Amino acid sequence: MQIQNRDTASQLRFHLAMWMMLLIAACAAFAPAKSFDQQMAYAYGTHTAIVQAATASLTAGSLSATDGDAVLKLALQSRAILDGAKVAAGMGDMTTAQGQLALAINILTELQTFLHSRTKT
Repeated sequence: MQIQNRDTASQLRFHLAMWMMLLIAACAAFAPAKSFDQQMAYAYGTHTAIVQAATASLTAGSLSATDGDAVLKLALQSRAILDGAKVAAGMGDMTTAQGQLALAINILTELQTFLHSRTKT
C-alpha cells in the first residue's frame, strides 16, 4: 500500500511541475517581458520550473535517468549564464548582459520543449 501511495505522490509532483511550466509559458505568451529585469526574472522562474519538472519527472519515472541528467546539467549551465548576465548588467555592460540573457533563454526554451517531448503523462 505504501508503494502505491509513493507512486501517486510522484505522479502528483510530476503533474504539478508540468503545470508550472505550462503556466510560465502561458504568462510569457500573454505578457511578454519587456525590460531586462523582467526578462531576467522570467528566465530565473523558467529555470526553477525546469529543474522542478525534471526532478519530478525523474521521480515519477516518466523521464529516463540519462535524459534527466542531461536536462539538469544544461539547466545548471543556463543558470551560470544567467548569473553572468546579472553580473555584466551590474557592471553596466548591457551588451554582454543582453547576449548572455538571450543565450540562457534559448537554452531554457529548448529544455522546455525537450521535457514536453520526452515525458509521458
